[in-house]
Amino acid sequence: MALALGLTLALLAGPGQAQTRTAQRTPGGGLPGATLESALAVARQLSPELAARALDTAAARARVTVAGSLPDPTVQVMSDDVDRTSGPRPNKMVYSFQQEIPLWGRRDLRREVAQAEVGQRTAQAQAAEAELAERVKVAFARYYTSYEALHRTEELHRAIHGIAQVSLERYAQGRGEQQEVFRAEVETTRVATEIVRLEAALRSAQGQLNALLVRPADAPLARPERLRPLPDARALDTARLAERARGTNPNLAVDASAIRGAETNRRLTDRNWYPDVTLGASAIDRSGFGPPGYQAWVAFKVPLQWGLREAQAAEAGAQAGAARARLETREQQIRSDLAEAVAGFEGSRRTADLIRRQLLPQGEALVRSGAAGYGFGRVDLATVLRAQHDLADFRLQLLSTEFDAQRQLALIERLVGGDL
Repeated sequence: MALALGLTLALLAGPGQAQTRTAQRTPGGGLPGATLESALAVARQLSPELAARALDTAAARARVTVAGSLPDPTVQVMSDDVDRTSGPRPNKMVYSFQQEIPLWGRRDLRREVAQAEVGQRTAQAQAAEAELAERVKVAFARYYTSYEALHRTEELHRAIHGIAQVSLERYAQGRGEQQEVFRAEVETTRVATEIVRLEAALRSAQGQLNALLVRPADAPLARPERLRPLPDARALDTARLAERARGTNPNLAVDASAIRGAETNRRLTDRNWYPDVTLGASAIDRSGFGPPGYQAWVAFKVPLQWGLREAQAAEAGAQAGAARARLETREQQIRSDLAEAVAGFEGSRRTADLIRRQLLPQGEALVRSGAAGYGFGRVDLATVLRAQHDLADFRLQLLSTEFDAQRQLALIERLVGGDL
């Protein structure tokens, strides 16, 4: 009776108990990786891509001032005193200054084009941050599930090792067969090989997460504590998510800024039919051969290259049309991706609920029944091993399904441009 009870307790060591023991052995300390929030904070702080995007945005803001500024003036000094071999003659020095002045609101339009580029750069930085957050969320979920899968399999190894001990004791007492002992030992070794594979998978997951945190691949991480809680089903209405994405998706904001810039550039191109003016003035110094003189003038370019300006107008119009088409295409793609991601998320969540509420309790009941029966010799070894493997498979399936749900959730949040 005591042998059967001890075997049952060993086989039914639940995830919560294992987590408690692990938490006592390896406290998180100050390392990242314990929670998704800690990983995201490090990734956002150290990401070189986000730093580059911030610098691109700063450069675009500086170009706004450049676009609205007047061009540099031209100062010219001229002298007609070139050759004195023929004797004295009048020498004349001319000092001139000229400034080109854009008219017809061109400076304001150029400034608007530059401001539209600032909007693009800002939205691109937000899109880069959203993509980084998605990658970190998926990497953290993989790290957590790999960690838990390894520990669940280690629990299976301990349980089968306990079965092997029981089979050996039964054989020693003359109540079992030697074949059962060999079978239990083979199963113990087979699970040990699976542990080796899962250890490699965990190292790979740790390397992926460390890469996103700009850390060495083998840098230590804290023990993952939990996955993010899943949002309520009411928050995953596809139509509402698509409407939210129209206002907050950063890639749509990039396209909207591109449309504003293209439309402004088209208006600026239309103004090329009207010339700018150049104002100039000069002072003349005749070096004692006459009184000083002054000149002033107004110059402008004559728009005779009609084909050039027509081509510029056609190019600007085509760019504006292309920007609008890209926005419509992206909106359609986002709606399609959202519908697919929401459907996948709902399927994963429902599957996880079924495993958690039905399969796991049923598997645990089979393990209890098989353990008790094997201890009294009423159940064969194959049945006990099959029950234990089934329970372990259910737990691993639950982890895999939870990872799929987290991956789909990260995709949905990137598409809508923020956490749910």
